Amino acid sequence: MRQFFRMLAATAAMPGILVMAGCVQHDSGWASPYMPDHEAKLAVVMPQGAPSISQEFYRDPAGSGHLGIDIIDKIGTPVLAAAGGQVTDSYFEPAYGNRVVIDHGSNVDGFKTITVYKHLGKRMVTSGDMVERGQQIATLGNTGALSGGIPHLHFEVHREIRPKVTRAVDPHKVWAGGVGQVSCFDSATAVEPGGYRSTYPVPCR
Repeated sequence: MRQFFRMLAATAAMPGILVMAGCVQHDSGWASPYMPDHEAKLAVVMPQGAPSISQEFYRDPAGSGHLGIDIIDKIGTPVLAAAGGQVTDSYFEPAYGNRVVIDHGSNVDGFKTITVYKHLGKRMVTSGDMVERGQQIATLGNTGALSGGIPHLHFEVHREIRPKVTRAVDPHKVWAGGVGQVSCFDSATAVEPGGYRSTYPVPCR
């Protein structure tokens, strides 16, 4: 149990450590490298105006780790729905602060995709709300003990592997522009059909 809480503390501190150490080189257009022992590293292409990623997805052999990406930006920055769907959860809890969860429905195989948004400043949707891709659902913040006091959005993508059992996947695998191609939301650009595809959950500059 102590080891578990040490891991949580280290994960929470990572965004702040990266920022203070200068590892996040720019406030936009830059992505931190993957952890050295992460096996499924992807080549990540960031648009110049996309707020930077301070920590990448990481799964250890036991299946735990940092199961999303951390996007650094200012408190109050809009947080956008990565795709259309229904809000299933909108609440505050001590560790991860304000959280929103969106169910994006089932793919052709009948399995759901779910996105999770943590450390939010203000939640702007409630359970049961229907949202569209790019709709503001919250503001970026630093709520929850595991935020490390650093303003950032922790963004996760989960897919069902069997009914009612989900597994976190690297968000870089499901961008609208292709694997590793971080895709800014643009209301004038249609997302090709054919399964779940994300657009960046914060506005690009």
